Amino acid sequence: MADVLMGVTETSAAALDVISSRVQEYLQQESKMLPLVSNFSDLVVPGSKQVEIPRSGGFTVNSKSENTAVSAQAITYSTDAIALDQHKVIQWLIEDIASEQTVVRVVEDALMKAGKDMARDIDQALINRLEAASAAAPDHRVGYANNPTDTIQETDILNARKLLQQQYIDPMECFLGVSPSQEEAMLKLTNFIRADYYGGGQPLVSGEIGRVFGVRVIVHNDFEDLKSIMWHPSAAGFAQQFAPRFQSDLDLANLGRRYSLDCLYGTQTLDSGVRSVMIGTAA
Repeated sequence: MADVLMGVTETSAAALDVISSRVQEYLQQESKMLPLVSNFSDLVVPGSKQVEIPRSGGFTVNSKSENTAVSAQAITYSTDAIALDQHKVIQWLIEDIASEQTVVRVVEDALMKAGKDMARDIDQALINRLEAASAAAPDHRVGYANNPTDTIQETDILNARKLLQQQYIDPMECFLGVSPSQEEAMLKLTNFIRADYYGGGQPLVSGEIGRVFGVRVIVHNDFEDLKSIMWHPSAAGFAQQFAPRFQSDLDLANLGRRYSLDCLYGTQTLDSGVRSVMIGTAA
């Protein structure tokens, strides 16, 4: 019986799977916003175009009078739909000669940069959803109290806390996102506690610089200077139909190889935008 040779053709699928899993891990590490919202990816099933997240009201507590029947109540359910319509892709083409005549591991370097850019794209999509705070009474879009300087103040944070508490949300479970330009004003607040002063070795999320009135503060380049946001993780939803997928193919016309990284996901503002507060003159 002749020998059967197992070469790159037979092992390439496994190699791509390894690379794709590393890209997914890298994307999760690079994205600051993904761990701070509700992830419903486990609800996505084959063939689905959207994920529907149920929400409902509650009951009214009544008093029971002697010899009087109690009226039954019903809970009304509605849904927030996350459309899986964000198919994002990055492709690049590398000539064979470029791969051979450089000391840089071009493919690996490009792949990591593509994963980082994909993570930032997801972050921006989630921030856009958080910005869609409710404008209905009580308005969750409020201007900076210090309007001449357009910098965040303790009054703004206390007001945002109040609005979320009125929705039965615990501020201790919330986050406050600010831009790098607003970070300086935040650090100067009297009641701000720096993350490096935390006791008990508390774990930090990416970008966390401290707390103010119990709210964890995150600095992110994609928060606008005039749009600081306080939110609960249930304010926005994310669902992914397939994780970042790495593929490659020969490009004989250019004597090179084309590489591709793509993923399919969706985002949505949940609960009519009452779980976030946008602070700033652009609110």
